[in-house]
Amino acid sequence: MQQRSPPPGGAEQQTSTGSAASQSFICAGASVSLPFRRSSERDKMGHQQLYWSHPRKFGQGSRSCRVCSNRHGLIRKYGLNMCRQCFRQYAKDIGFVKLD
Repeated sequence: MQQRSPPPGGAEQQTSTGSAASQSFICAGASVSLPFRRSSERDKMGHQQLYWSHPRKFGQGSRSCRVCSNRHGLIRKYGLNMCRQCFRQYAKDIGFVKLD
């Protein structure tokens, strides 16, 4: 039996049946039959589509500490963007001095 080299693109057509509508394309061991999935299966809103899908451009959920990524007690003044615990730890290094 003579083997054909696969056409460019890596997909190989199987021609076991003569009909063009029942042909499937095989790529890397997985077969996908045409036509594609039904719209009811494709349009289902599962966990992967909904998880972390709400936009976070503003508000507390969009900002975090630049040191520890904490979202609570954030100091945003002067562009610090640090939580209060990290600010206390690095205040002297940054140059803040506590006045009497």
